[in-house]
Amino acid sequence: MDRVPAHRMLLRACALGVAAVVESAVTLPAYACVRVVAGRSRARRLVYRRLTRRVQALGPAFVKFAQIAGSRRDMLPPDLCDELSRLHDRVRPVSRRQAERAWRRAYGRSVPPFLARLDPGPMAGGSIACVYRGVLADGRMVALKVKRPGIDRVMRADLALIRRLARGAERLSRLRGMPVADLVGYVSEAILGQLDFQREAANIVTLRENLACVPDVDIPALHPELSRPTCLVFDYIPDLDTGTPRALPDAVRARLASAVLAAAHKMMFVDGFVHCDLHPGNVYVLPRGRAVILDAGYSVRLPEDVRKLIGEFFTCLAMGDGRRCGEIMLASMADAPDAERSGHAPGRAGEAFVADIAALVERSAGPGRAFDMASFGNGVFEVQSAHRRYAAADFAFPVMSLMILESTVRGLWPGVDFQQVGSSAGC
Repeated sequence: MDRVPAHRMLLRACALGVAAVVESAVTLPAYACVRVVAGRSRARRLVYRRLTRRVQALGPAFVKFAQIAGSRRDMLPPDLCDELSRLHDRVRPVSRRQAERAWRRAYGRSVPPFLARLDPGPMAGGSIACVYRGVLADGRMVALKVKRPGIDRVMRADLALIRRLARGAERLSRLRGMPVADLVGYVSEAILGQLDFQREAANIVTLRENLACVPDVDIPALHPELSRPTCLVFDYIPDLDTGTPRALPDAVRARLASAVLAAAHKMMFVDGFVHCDLHPGNVYVLPRGRAVILDAGYSVRLPEDVRKLIGEFFTCLAMGDGRRCGEIMLASMADAPDAERSGHAPGRAGEAFVADIAALVERSAGPGRAFDMASFGNGVFEVQSAHRRYAAADFAFPVMSLMILESTVRGLWPGVDFQQVGSSAGC
């Protein structure tokens, strides 16, 4: 990550502190009044709504972390997750003046020269870019993802500040031994990758090639000749609506949920190139019975040894082989001794860790069991905390991304068996 001047981080920290004080001064009295008049539930909803708006105002780095948090319905109140879900594709759009500035930066004029028509307002607003619909001279519709003006400087400063706070958090007794800064740094690097549209363009090409053999899954084609470093142009996909699954027959919903899991399996266990942002704003199903995956900026390539470890872990998880799962996790620890990393017999402390993971797997996974990734992940975290042993970021973060994916897939079909993600995708 590029070095951010200390004075810029200090100014940003001061601005965030002032925002927190102002928000508290407004929200706390409002909460008290609404609770008296309308009850505790309405008052909490007010707080969650204001928190979501405040996150939008704080900037894209905070939006990204809130998007991840909003997918964790097992950890956060459902009403809060409902509000945070708005951040997936309904972040406040840029103004018309900002949009014109963005178009001029990309193409040197207020409307891209290859368009016969450009919709004045965006179809969707993300934390880093907004998406507009345009019509080419030959009548084909395209989607244009244009970067928000000035976003690079703000995001780099915020991520540098978050990383510094994470390093401080590691000194807290409750978090001692947990690689907080390592994990936050890993996430930060992935987020910064989204600022590089040329990298995202390459990611899209890679994902389209890798997932071409997965049935019922589409990724919009990129138009590289029309794209620029701050604007990507894709085929336009109509009918992208988060409400579509509710209108489809159960059999179609189940099939499409399995198709998305097959795509995730191919990415994580076969190719080692993983789209880590598969939240509901990036995974849609169409009325004609196809699944669509969008926005490949937040993608990482797993080291080969990590890919193999994760693949073996989920294979053993589906088989109910808890001891081997524990041994794999022990080998992935951020502070694992060389003997444990190389697969030698663990010491007494390591053996206790393996035994606890094995017991967790026996309760949670294996043939015939209804597996819940979020509950299992929380159980793993409890074991790690009890033993003060934590997985390295390049192992932990892809597994965290699967927890986000599970929430998305269950939104498509609640009855999906998430253990399918570790089975063969058939291509």
